[in-house]
Amino acid sequence: MLTIVLLILAVLVGGFFVIRYISLVHALRHTRDELALIRRDLSQNQMLHLPLPNPELAALLNDLNGLLSDIQHERQNYAKRERAFQQQIEAISHDLRTPLTVILGYLKLFRQNQHAQLAADPELAETVAVLEQKAETMSTLVGQFYDYSRLAADDMPLTLERIDAGRILREALAGNYQLLADAQLHIDADLPEHPLWVLGDTAALSRIFQNLLQNAGRYAESRLSLYAEENGNQLILQFTNDTSWLKGEDVDHLFDRFYTSDASRHQGSTGLGLTVAQALAEDMQGQLTANTHVINDQQLLTFTLTLKKL
Repeated sequence: MLTIVLLILAVLVGGFFVIRYISLVHALRHTRDELALIRRDLSQNQMLHLPLPNPELAALLNDLNGLLSDIQHERQNYAKRERAFQQQIEAISHDLRTPLTVILGYLKLFRQNQHAQLAADPELAETVAVLEQKAETMSTLVGQFYDYSRLAADDMPLTLERIDAGRILREALAGNYQLLADAQLHIDADLPEHPLWVLGDTAALSRIFQNLLQNAGRYAESRLSLYAEENGNQLILQFTNDTSWLKGEDVDHLFDRFYTSDASRHQGSTGLGLTVAQALAEDMQGQLTANTHVINDQQLLTFTLTLKKL
């Protein structure tokens, strides 16, 4: 009789521990699933919940919730600092644009009104040309800072509509003719005559083309090729130039903000032009990528802009 009682007690105790073990395993799995959901989006400020009464598990979840709270608090502080930083960049960029515009205006006015004096004094003419070039470069850099700060702060709303990408690209080429000519680049533009209708914003697409052409004007060795292809519901535009400065590790970082290669540092680059271009492409439901390949021992860099056709 005693043996039977002890056996029953052993079965009951064993059953209790088995049930307890299964409950704890279930609770841990539930906690793990909750933690995975929270990790996907820390901005929701979610906390872990106790699936069953257990002092040890409650203490563990309390510590984990404290850690999550610290992480979320730090994330919010980082977001505030980032917004403040972006606002400072925007304010500084805006303040610099006005005096730069005035300086450029006076330099161009001086060049127009003092044409005879400049023709008679080559040294003065060269000085004015250098000043104008540096002021133009500074204006471009400030513009890139301003555009980036607005994009990062979601302060650059786009109006997506049916626009002709071919016309905008040809206008960008004309606007950058002097830059490309000074770089002594051979331009090969394989663009169709008919309109290339895409979903986009005219100002944003112009900025993308501007940044890509300026990048080629700075870093291309001897030529720039433009190619357009209509593929289903997509328009694919490729900008290809030869290059000798690009290193293997540079390609993966070309779109990183403030990233500059060794060659870029000597060109007055902010490392923001391509960052802005890629962000604008994505805001227009498109994509901007870069890759390199070698043909006849010549390294080529290709930027591919994909837009949605309309």
